[in-house]
Amino acid sequence: MSPDMSRVLRKIHDASYASEAWPEALRTLTDALGVPGAACIVVNKQTRGADWVCFSGLSERFQSRYVDRLVKLDPFTPLLNVEFRRMKVSECFSLPFLRRDEWYTDFILNCGVRDILACCLMERPSHVAVFCVHQQIGRFFRDETASVMEQLALPLRSAMQRHVDRLFAPSGHPSEQPTARAAQYYFHVDGVAEYHDDCGNRFKSGESRCARIRSCCGALTIRRLGGLLDPRGPMTTDP
Repeated sequence: MSPDMSRVLRKIHDASYASEAWPEALRTLTDALGVPGAACIVVNKQTRGADWVCFSGLSERFQSRYVDRLVKLDPFTPLLNVEFRRMKVSECFSLPFLRRDEWYTDFILNCGVRDILACCLMERPSHVAVFCVHQQIGRFFRDETASVMEQLALPLRSAMQRHVDRLFAPSGHPSEQPTARAAQYYFHVDGVAEYHDDCGNRFKSGESRCARIRSCCGALTIRRLGGLLDPRGPMTTDP
């Protein structure tokens, strides 16, 4: 794992525990990807408004314009309803459509953005959260951009779930207590699996994974997938 990617993961982890850390996380991410901008958007499914946004780079100064008016005209975000499926604006809409679309002409092009690569991080009855990176006019996404986004999907999803829990807890007071969950994401360091659980623990294969997590989170449910802990799997207990 490159030093840049390790730093990105640390910043994403910080953002999962502190809302004010999201701008720095996105700046670090865009630097590592070599793209000029990124955004995280939490849309209220009832009002179709943006309940929380964090824009970085080219679109940052247009953030209030998007929140105040253009979020409800955005034809792209509603398409991102499949978790981890990456989509590009340029592949979803024809050029004639985009030239007539107010969201694209008044917001995207004014930001200096040519194309957007995005995915859904999470969806709940009340909210949907999406993550996207921007490419400026005159340039194209590199082939490896989508691959890196895929590596970051699980850490971003974990961070966004905790963030949304903190913002929109039913009681109005986000819980600070760790929940009984499996490891939320994983990555590799020099061929050795390294995991982060939902309580902030970091550990590598060969350690007592379950003992480490249980000591913090209590009982949990996980399964193995090729020797890794898969947070998406059926609810079975790893011995």
